[in-house]
This record gives sequence, structure tokens and C-alpha cells, in this order.
Amino acid sequence: MRHLIFVVLLCALAAGAGAQEATPHKDKGKTSGFGAPVVKCTVVHGQGALMIGGRGGWILNHSLVLGGGGYAITTEVEAPEGILPEAGSLDIEFGYGGFEVEYILHPDRQLHPTLYTLIGVGTARYVKDVGPVTESNDQAGASDLVFVLEPGVGAEANVTGWFRLGAGVSYRVVAGVGENGLENGDLSGFAGTLAFKFGRF
Repeated sequence: MRHLIFVVLLCALAAGAGAQEATPHKDKGKTSGFGAPVVKCTVVHGQGALMIGGRGGWILNHSLVLGGGGYAITTEVEAPEGILPEAGSLDIEFGYGGFEVEYILHPDRQLHPTLYTLIGVGTARYVKDVGPVTESNDQAGASDLVFVLEPGVGAEANVTGWFRLGAGVSYRVVAGVGENGLENGDLSGFAGTLAFKFGRF
């Protein structure tokens, strides 16, 4: 936790120091919105994984964002061997989503820092590995409902009046994992994020 706090403070200070001034907003109090496809690179059960998802929200006074998002693994993550012998080779499927709050510091600057938190739930399950023998990823066993908390920091660039490009790092805290062979730490971990925001800012 101390490392996470240090990273948050360091990134916020660095992004704030390097920000460049752009045209200031004249319409304070404006409410607008956006939608964004999102790509996350992370680690699940000690293996590199790619997550794809999306988020959207309302922007209050150009700074406070209230919204939600959802993300799911799109690459294969191998399950522990022999966890369900009768099912054969298995993969882990994991996805989550929930309520998101973001605060945009100095939104009138060309490059500006952001602070972000997701609070929500997710599901984890085992599925049959698709291969020469198995042609479908049918579920094996029960699904697990888990709690997810994901704070993060980032930097965002004002590309045009309707498009922003954001990159950041977050740490996903997962609790309540009950699947045989998995622990909370197997689904928790850092993630690098790339977001493509389209909307009115």
C-alpha cells in the first residue's frame, strides 16, 4: 500500500509539472459526457493478460467524472493444473465492472494528470481450454462473485475538442475469491491502461 501511495503522488506531481497551458474554459459549471474504449495490460495468476472494455461518464465542471465501466480478459490465462481433473485443461475467465470516479486536474492544459477509482464487482470462473481436442470454452465448475477496488493515476492529452487520449497505471484489489486453486492475489495486480475518450469536454 505504501508503494501505491508513493506512485500516485509521484505521477500526479510529474504530470502536473509537465503540463502545458492551453485555452482556458470559459463555461465553468458545464456538464458534458464521453464514451471510451479501453485496453488494459495486466497480470492474472502470474501470467500476462490483455483486458478489453469500455467506460463512460458525465463530466461536471470539466473536472469531476461520474460514470462506470467494464473490462474482461481477452487472452488465455491458464488455470492451475489438475484443479478439476475430470474437466481436462482449463483457462481462467475474469471480468469486472462498476462505478467509476475520476478527477481531472487542470483540464484546460494540453497535458494534464488524472486520479481515478473504480468500485465494483467481478466474476471469475474456469472454462475448458480451446484446443485440438476441445472446440468450445464451456464453463467448468461454478462462477465466483468478487469485490473489486481499483485506484489509479494517469495523464491525459487534449488531442481535439472531441477526443482525448489517456494513459495510466492502476492497482486492482480483488477480495472474496473462493474458486478452488485461486486466491485474492491471483486476480489482484497492477495494470497499464490506454483509453480513447470521445465526447464533449
